[in-house]
Amino acid sequence: MHRLRLASALCALAACDQGSKPAAAPPPPPALDAARALAPAPPAPAPPAEAMPPVAYQGAPGPAYLGVDGAGLYRLVDGTVTKLIGHKYPIKQIVVGADGAVFAVAIGGMWKLGKGPPERLDNSGLRSLERIALGPDGVLWGTDRRGVFRWDGTWTEEPASTFGGDQELIYDLAVDRDGRVWVMQSAALWRLDGDHWSKLDIGFAGTSQPFFSALAIHPDGTVYVAGTPGTFAFANGRWRKTGLAGRYGSLDELAVSPAGHVAGSGGVGTIAVQAPAGAVRTIELDDGPARAHRGDVLAIDGGGRTWITTDNGLVILDRDGALAQQWLPGTVAGVTGKLTAAAVVGDGPALPTLTAAATGTIAGKVLRAGKPVGGAAVELCDSPLTMFTRTPCESSTASFRATTAADGTFALPGVPVGTYGFAVKPAAQWIILIGGDCCTALTAGGTYDVGAITLD
Repeated sequence: MHRLRLASALCALAACDQGSKPAAAPPPPPALDAARALAPAPPAPAPPAEAMPPVAYQGAPGPAYLGVDGAGLYRLVDGTVTKLIGHKYPIKQIVVGADGAVFAVAIGGMWKLGKGPPERLDNSGLRSLERIALGPDGVLWGTDRRGVFRWDGTWTEEPASTFGGDQELIYDLAVDRDGRVWVMQSAALWRLDGDHWSKLDIGFAGTSQPFFSALAIHPDGTVYVAGTPGTFAFANGRWRKTGLAGRYGSLDELAVSPAGHVAGSGGVGTIAVQAPAGAVRTIELDDGPARAHRGDVLAIDGGGRTWITTDNGLVILDRDGALAQQWLPGTVAGVTGKLTAAAVVGDGPALPTLTAAATGTIAGKVLRAGKPVGGAAVELCDSPLTMFTRTPCESSTASFRATTAADGTFALPGVPVGTYGFAVKPAAQWIILIGGDCCTALTAGGTYDVGAITLD
């Protein structure tokens, strides 16, 4: 039994880090070489360049590494899913080096997987990293949204002042095949050439506020940047606009394959995939073939399969956009939560055999000032919304509803094992759960009691 705390939907509009518990910031690691200076901005970009030719790629099967919310890091090989690391907070990103070394970062932890057992990296001197990138030299780079950190056995820091101060958040970073580090802010791009950081000219975007949202490196060396004006590619010293776009123009995530595919997601459920030859295909999840409404691209493998986390499990589309497989909640043994990160090596692995969904019952009690609340509506879905028309779970493919009894208790039977959030309506206003995800401990045929949901 444990206690769930609720906050009003109006308060939930504030940014809340679900599952995280902020701690006091530890002392920063030592700064990098102070000789690094800001170099002058490069000249304005030349007219758009021709698309790069397809990369040379020899396909071969490889493993997939998957971050599962509330469970940890998993590996999929030959149709079998194996748990590698147990961790209760979401895995934020997974990267794989040319030597097969795997790095994973999560709230409260960072690991390296090589030939031996997983190694937990000492990041006690760091704030929680949000994004990581691996260079061709094996050096790991990361950002906590404020500064940039470098790990080659020990940690060093490029402070926030390098990038305009700690009020300018860093949203992503990447390392190109020449070892240059790219850092992306909402309205700025920075690049490390040797020992010099340059703030790049973003005139190619056509606005001083492009709201950049994603950054990725193609295997041919092309740099892709997505923002409100569109998705742009930088190669041979020139920027060009690509055909990759979401329903509302902007893509929020980008992923590349070793064969040269580029995939992105944006809006609510738009998936855009650029083939190695340059043709772009756009898929709306609402239109099928998957049973899902919302999705974010996690990875794309060398065979052109796109791996997408959705409001209804993991969706894998084949190279033609057809459904290869959908892991509905509870249909893959051991996968008990929402997938939050993925990295797929080569053409990826054989997919697992799916089973009937493992389901159980979610039970609990709604209280106010210590007294039971009867007649309250209770909704359970993957991610209750704070802005909605009818109910917080209206946009979820799968949702479950109940009404509390006079003693405040409720039961939701037939819920697949997975990650969910609560919404409660005791009177006229819906109240959204803030502070954690529910139900990954649910077992097939069992009952998981969430305890008291307090409306105080």
